[in-house]
Amino acid sequence: MPETCEPPAGPKLRADLIVSRQEDSNAGALVVKDPVRGGFFRFREVEGFIFDRLVGTNSLEAIRGQVEAQFGAALSLADLEQFVQKLRRLGLLEEAGIKSDAVSAPRRRIRGNPFYLRLKAFDPDRLFVGLVGKIRWLFTPGFVCFSAATIVFALGLTIANSTDLALDLPRLYSVQSLALAWGIAMLVIIAHEFAHGLTCKYFGGSVREIGFLLIFFQPAFYCNVSDAWLFPKKSQRLWVTFAGAYFEIFLWAIATLIWRVTDQQTLINYVALVVVATSAVKTIFNLNPLIKLDGYYLLSDFLEIPNLRQRAFGFLGSRVRKLWGAATQKLQQATPRERRIYVIYGVLAWTYSFWLLAFVAKSFGGFLVERYQAWGFFIFTLCFVILFQQPVKKLLRAPATLFRVKGGMNIWLKRLIRLSILGAVGAALWFCRMELKISGAFTILPMRHADVRAEVEGIIQDIYAEEGDAVKKGDRIASLTDRDYLADLRKTKAELEEKQARLNLLKAGARPEEIELAKTTMAKAEERIKYARTHLEMDEALVKDQLISKREFEDTKELVSVRVKEFQESQDRLKLLQAGSRKEEIEAVAAEISRLSAAQRYIEDQLQLLSVNSPITGVITTRKLKEEIGRNVRKGDLVAEVHEVNTVTAEIAIPEKEFADIKLGQKLVLKARAYPQTSFEGTVSSIAPVVTAPEDVRAERTILVITQLDNAAHLLKPEMTGNAKIFCGEQRLLDLVSRRLVRFIRVEFWSWW
Repeated sequence: MPETCEPPAGPKLRADLIVSRQEDSNAGALVVKDPVRGGFFRFREVEGFIFDRLVGTNSLEAIRGQVEAQFGAALSLADLEQFVQKLRRLGLLEEAGIKSDAVSAPRRRIRGNPFYLRLKAFDPDRLFVGLVGKIRWLFTPGFVCFSAATIVFALGLTIANSTDLALDLPRLYSVQSLALAWGIAMLVIIAHEFAHGLTCKYFGGSVREIGFLLIFFQPAFYCNVSDAWLFPKKSQRLWVTFAGAYFEIFLWAIATLIWRVTDQQTLINYVALVVVATSAVKTIFNLNPLIKLDGYYLLSDFLEIPNLRQRAFGFLGSRVRKLWGAATQKLQQATPRERRIYVIYGVLAWTYSFWLLAFVAKSFGGFLVERYQAWGFFIFTLCFVILFQQPVKKLLRAPATLFRVKGGMNIWLKRLIRLSILGAVGAALWFCRMELKISGAFTILPMRHADVRAEVEGIIQDIYAEEGDAVKKGDRIASLTDRDYLADLRKTKAELEEKQARLNLLKAGARPEEIELAKTTMAKAEERIKYARTHLEMDEALVKDQLISKREFEDTKELVSVRVKEFQESQDRLKLLQAGSRKEEIEAVAAEISRLSAAQRYIEDQLQLLSVNSPITGVITTRKLKEEIGRNVRKGDLVAEVHEVNTVTAEIAIPEKEFADIKLGQKLVLKARAYPQTSFEGTVSSIAPVVTAPEDVRAERTILVITQLDNAAHLLKPEMTGNAKIFCGEQRLLDLVSRRLVRFIRVEFWSWW
């Protein structure tokens, strides 16, 4: 009996695969889960159509015919075979004797590298099954509306109390509370991950893995909700991704309310403050779609493009490699919509990632190099290679792709043209010269600056100028009250007149009438003496005859003595009158007159100083000068400021590292922020002799370069700022491009050894 030849069996899918069709997908996507390996695969509409027909009885030729009939487009057998081979490599087919490239190895509990370490803790599926039945009310529309209203109210409360919140935040910066704050933040993160897992379980997904992450040595948690990719509705997938962030925002809102209504000294207020501060910052960072966190997965699910970041970077990389002519792998066919998304997202994500990595590398690498010099550089390089080992490997393989021939001589011609362009660029760098321009921020200062100060104490009585008024040297700006000084002046003048009259009297001496009167008085005194002596002789005879008593005789003798003294006094007075005033007395009165004259001149000078005048020609810059009327000022107190602004000085802060090429007389151009369309030209007139150390130790040290500018139009105002460029002469383009690298090698790198 002849044998019948059965047609060869076609490829057959594994029976244990879990297949889900995305109902609201524009492309009719098909998602397949490999329960053994835990992998997920997404196929487009045509691929899904082929996938459904891999049942083991359909040959590839038959499947090809069905595809062409269904979609009205030609499909080559080679492309179909390539797709089937891809499924074999992924381990999705049940063909014996063919070893898959994706053979599953036992999933390790610890995966990753020191910078991204993933540790599986346990399988939470049974725990979530028990919990989800008790918290179903959290998924009701009523709770969603309530939580949304709470978040909006808390946001308004935060804006209204932003000042109080900013003043309260420094409480978190103490060493004693750091451990407590860290523990609270970790509990919030756990709640965040549980929200992802419970939402996935609520929609019918399976959650088989929860654990810990160590991201750049910072502990975190994760919950594997990959089963959400099997949900047919996009809204369910988005909710699973957004649940963690939304629940954390709700916790933030509750914490904000608690912080506002509780006493600042209580523990619950401090716990609420920790949640408010950490959750706000972390949520903003977590929802950033440019890094692979919740925001990225939300965007990826919303656009229905899995592995958006990888595909966007791959698409941009292929375009760059294609420009060079290097061999590139054939990418999966992308629609025009996907190409636009890849370009926009790829450029934004690459720019942000480059900035973030550059910032971290500069901070971390700068710390290591400054602290450990060469060893720090080697440690940083090692960390860089470990973190970016895959990109480094690709970079090392790049030269080999340069000479890989694909496409015949056209490729070599293109490469020859591009190498010629590179050679031209190198020649231009070597031979072409360009002006070296060193820039720095500048500040406008007046050519001269005068403080108009009170030279005497007093009360400001009048103001004769206002802010912006032009004044000349000597113009009166203000005057002080003169009442007290005028009173002192009148008193001093009266005393001076009194002393002058006395001096005149002393210098004039006795009048003739006074001398004649003194002589007459002396003559009378002499007559009285004669009469008294005659009376004494008579009483002496009588006392001998005992006709009078001795007492009466003694009285007579006393009278004679008195008359003699009176005569002597009148004689002395006559001599005094004839001699005139004493020289010493005249000199004393003259000295008193000199003192009073000096006091008068001092008061008159003080009266002159009551007028506050401008010491220079310029413009008054003191605001609201009229409001100074009535203010009591002491000697030396500031009344006004006058700036000479017809010529101004610009101080340009040049970084210390850029200073070597700057010389006196070099041309410079300034652009003030107030006048972006106007250029102010000048030359380097002087250079500060010392380096200026900044207040912030992280800022660069600078040297001040000074120039003088004509400001007849008064456009430049004191304290204006902007940027200046100093023209330091022509140099080779190569020197301009490499000057900073050369400086780093010759100074920084040299200092490590």
